[in-house]
Amino acid sequence: MTSRCSSTIIDHAVAVFWGAAEASAFFVVPDVWLSRVVLRDPKRAYLACGSALAGALVGGILTRAWVQRVGAERSRAAMRSLPSISDEMITRVDDEVSEGGFRAAVAGPTKGVPYKLYVRAAALENIGLGPMLAWSVPGRLPRFLAVTALGQLLQAGTSRVIGRERTSRIQLPTHTLVWIAFYSWYFTHVGREPQLPSSGVDKER
Repeated sequence: MTSRCSSTIIDHAVAVFWGAAEASAFFVVPDVWLSRVVLRDPKRAYLACGSALAGALVGGILTRAWVQRVGAERSRAAMRSLPSISDEMITRVDDEVSEGGFRAAVAGPTKGVPYKLYVRAAALENIGLGPMLAWSVPGRLPRFLAVTALGQLLQAGTSRVIGRERTSRIQLPTHTLVWIAFYSWYFTHVGREPQLPSSGVDKER
């Protein structure tokens, strides 16, 4: 019982910390952790989605305060230094939030746009903390739940095909490989600066 309780605390603590980190400076989503927890304990994983959300809200609050302190240019430079965030992506998010408010963050996960960019834009637009937190819930939680559910479904399907024992042996290595493959693609294709066409002079050289 003590071991199970300790494991539960660790799962939730990691989810909170990871959610906060990804909402500020870290560039790997807490979905990686949630989809791993679901392989061991689906119920705990779904509850951990709430912990990841809580962490994201804390991270959003801290990021908002930081942006308001350092301003537009310094925060842009810091965000731009992170993997797969381009100037074009930052500008696009700024425009979306300027036109539609923080509700624009709800569509962020479908476009692979980090939550922190919407928080930055909201801070610069002086959007209130209340609306930001309110729209953060549908902007964060559905994806956490969806990825967790997908992990559970894939595990169940694999167990039916190759058996529970074999599934338990391969699930963690497979989980690792899937996320490595995803981020290999993401860092290569999302947020890259547009390639400028070569000039005639370059071609002659």
